[in-house]
Amino acid sequence: MKSNNYQSFYRDSCALVIGINDYTHVGKLEIARADAESVAEVLTGELGFPADKVTLLLDEHATRARIMERFLAFDSLAEDDRLIVFFAGHGQTVSGQRGDIGYLVPVNGRLEDKSTLIRWGELTSNSEVIPAKHILFVMDACYSGLAIQRGSKAGGQRFVSDMLQRVSRQVITAGKADEPVSDGGGPTGKNSIFTGHLVEGLRGKAADENGVLTATGLMSYVYHKVATDPHSNQTPHYGHVFGDGDFILRTPDNGHLSSNKREDFLIEVLAERPEPLPETVLTEIKPVFAARNGYGDPEDKDFGRNDWSERLGVVKYKGGSQSEVVTATHWLALVAEPVSNQKIDFDLLSLAKSLRSQSKQSEKPFEDFRFPSQLLTTARSMILYEGDHSDDGSRTERWKKFVRIDPGGAIEYCEFTGAAGTYYAGRTNDNEGTPMKVFHYIQVIGLVWKFLFTVKRILREADYEAGVRIVVNLVKAKDSVLVGFSKTPGLENQFWRQPFDVEAAGGGSLQNWRCRDLHFQADFQCSLSTLGEAESKKLIAKCAHKLGLAYNHQSTPRCFNHGTEIFPWDQFNAHPD
Repeated sequence: MKSNNYQSFYRDSCALVIGINDYTHVGKLEIARADAESVAEVLTGELGFPADKVTLLLDEHATRARIMERFLAFDSLAEDDRLIVFFAGHGQTVSGQRGDIGYLVPVNGRLEDKSTLIRWGELTSNSEVIPAKHILFVMDACYSGLAIQRGSKAGGQRFVSDMLQRVSRQVITAGKADEPVSDGGGPTGKNSIFTGHLVEGLRGKAADENGVLTATGLMSYVYHKVATDPHSNQTPHYGHVFGDGDFILRTPDNGHLSSNKREDFLIEVLAERPEPLPETVLTEIKPVFAARNGYGDPEDKDFGRNDWSERLGVVKYKGGSQSEVVTATHWLALVAEPVSNQKIDFDLLSLAKSLRSQSKQSEKPFEDFRFPSQLLTTARSMILYEGDHSDDGSRTERWKKFVRIDPGGAIEYCEFTGAAGTYYAGRTNDNEGTPMKVFHYIQVIGLVWKFLFTVKRILREADYEAGVRIVVNLVKAKDSVLVGFSKTPGLENQFWRQPFDVEAAGGGSLQNWRCRDLHFQADFQCSLSTLGEAESKKLIAKCAHKLGLAYNHQSTPRCFNHGTEIFPWDQFNAHPD
């Protein structure tokens, strides 16, 4: 929602601040008026809001007519203005045919007469006629039915100037309908728990390491402070009503308030916390994608075989127009499938175009996954693949690797040339040697690690961050040998000896290194919302250990530097595809 009309600064700053203690028809409050006065004070004293642009409606002045009149008068604002609406008072939730409906209670409101209340939708729908690019609603009241939607995906960064050139309507509420919102007890000593933490956040505690304070950063700070406050029984909710910009509250040089060119800052895009919709029930379901596509029983001779994996292989050129089509005899197959019935609905073609065009995503090597560029679609799948054609007139095709995604969120990734290969034992100039299947340890584990974060990135496109099952498979592993251990010296400058080096030196038989299982399979579950570097490393260590045991490695995983948990990404990246 970026517009060329928006500037990378604010021209003017306005606020409507409402606090009601002395209600006419409902119970009186003690702290709401003080909350409003504290917010107005920090806006004008510290955040660059001119005093004459902050409208303060307290007690008897906060009637329904006056609140709506003052709010709708902001339709005179300009595009590059910002507006904060703060309300401290009673909230009311009413059940409707399509879910809860939230209301604010003005000073003269009567709960039994909905026409005297302010429906939340009146504010959000009328905010569309206010030209200001950024509006932030802050509600120290408990009610539901806010229809908060997720804005930008978390996990990335944007420049402040970028956020300032995108429209946004954002909201934070102190608690939902079934939670009591504290009227007092806040950290400042004179405010509610919610507004007390809000004011401290506005004064700088919620700013990032660069001193930049955004609405999302403020809301995240307040959420965690209120949710963990020992005196609190409430959980705030926050997010975008619409748009993908972010209200900027503070920058170190106040560059957001001036057209003069100032320093720009990168800010983190944080996850939002919308109140869950009543109909979104995240019950666990039994995953079926892996079983339906050949990954159900590792003792089955046809394990791992389906219409797509049958295409794996490579074309080897012998010179001139001569070529040899080699069909994969063993390969790595990774499967991910959601284990929650949260609705997932991809536009597969748009997703494919997005993934094909993505360049390097992160400086962290396990977050950098490069998708194949060739595209094939069916009614139920999107496949990105890297294919080889023979050049002998037959145009026979084989795939080195592919990624398949179905609309329900299941993902299959198969790789032949990067993860598997053939070693010719005893090869000499006169003897081709005995072919032996091998899997490259570092490549397998590195690909699993990258796959984890690729799954997280793909499913976030559908706002899915719940549980996922990951299945790691080595198809046709029997009698293969695991090679490609870490070559980097580790603890006490020791390093792993490679299997074929040991055999060549007469130090052992490769028979001890062969896999005895027909196929190898390891599976685990994780939550995408908590999947980070530390959590992924634990999962990867477990997978590496289980894989090592399948090949009779009675030691710590040899894909890490000797005696350490350091993964040799340089060696992974140097491996030819």
